[in-house]
Amino acid sequence: MSLIDSLMTYFPIKLADSHSVPQKQQGLDFIHTYIHQNGECDIFSKIVSYRMAQIQTCENYSGNLHQIFTSDIANQICGHSLLEGLPEIYLDIEKLAISLFGNILYCWAEYESYKIISRVQQYQNNHMAALNNVHTCALNEFISEIVMHIEKDERLFMTHHYNKPMLLSDAIVLTNIETFIKEQHWYEMLFYLELSQKGQHFVMLQGDESGLATITSTALIQGWELRDNWLTFDPFFQNSRWQVDVNEKKLNALRQTGVFSDALSFTFHPSSILEFESQLVDTLIDYKAICEVLRLTVSGPLAKRSFFLYQCQKMIAQALCERGYDIVFTIIEQPTMILFYNALNQDPHLMPSYINTGYQDVNGNGCITYKGFWLTKCINEGFKKNSYKDYKKKIVAMRKVMRETVNV
Repeated sequence: MSLIDSLMTYFPIKLADSHSVPQKQQGLDFIHTYIHQNGECDIFSKIVSYRMAQIQTCENYSGNLHQIFTSDIANQICGHSLLEGLPEIYLDIEKLAISLFGNILYCWAEYESYKIISRVQQYQNNHMAALNNVHTCALNEFISEIVMHIEKDERLFMTHHYNKPMLLSDAIVLTNIETFIKEQHWYEMLFYLELSQKGQHFVMLQGDESGLATITSTALIQGWELRDNWLTFDPFFQNSRWQVDVNEKKLNALRQTGVFSDALSFTFHPSSILEFESQLVDTLIDYKAICEVLRLTVSGPLAKRSFFLYQCQKMIAQALCERGYDIVFTIIEQPTMILFYNALNQDPHLMPSYINTGYQDVNGNGCITYKGFWLTKCINEGFKKNSYKDYKKKIVAMRKVMRETVNV
């Protein structure tokens, strides 16, 4: 009997929650050994891509990967039908993934975390002196910085997701996996994890009881020179299901920043988000003044995350202003962020802090995803003038306005 046959006998297909942590660890050990010995680092992406195409052929799903792979048709196909053109063991590994973790996507996420933890344990064992390089921070003090090349940073940081310090690049990837992917089910990020391992990132830190710096928030910052990597221009975020939400008032606010030329006009009525964003690119005149900010994570106890979200927005707005980024392309799914921005925009005599240009209910569950811009000078002033208490009051007030509007 082969090792995979032994594993499948040991791990019968049943609810993933019923398997113990040691069983899941043994399963990940096997997958890692197979990948390492055969040099097949793209095994998960190949399985997921094959199944995604197969499922979409059977059903016209328009949601994200989580919705596709938790559908009834996915349950009928995954782990059952052949993966034609791929090694036979891939189907066995898919069955193992489903048995241990419920689906191939969650197993992929767990495997990426597994690799980071293994790497952290290895470099701690081999370089104990490096532990003296753990970044420090006063108890409960918040500090933040923009790190230009996280892959070159040799400091170690604590996270809320593992009890040992790790390099900044590892910490950011692990945080992205635990928050965006495992908590919020944005499994699409698994195809682009390398963006979290390098480049320019915002980091917010808080000191723990031992005086060690713990990462509470991170964000990826990409300038215009990296626009080929922008999620804003990804086909998924420019397809026909996005609703355009622009008017002359919004375009006038964008023109007043000096980042776009006067050719940016509502006389051209875009019929799609792709048309509108093409016009934006054509009228852009100050390339250094724009960037895209994505993967804004908040980590920590649930009771503190609302405050951490407020604090990280306040700090990143100031940091982006200081760097000369006047307009920031964003994709936001967090309702409280949008509510606060709408509250800031209530004063008709002030420039808007945030401009929404498109939206979509990606998964058809009522959770709206917004595309738009931070106007950093205005949003920075907005956070300076509003304490956390004010922030919460404005969000509550905007929720009340929305309920009243719906009930009219």
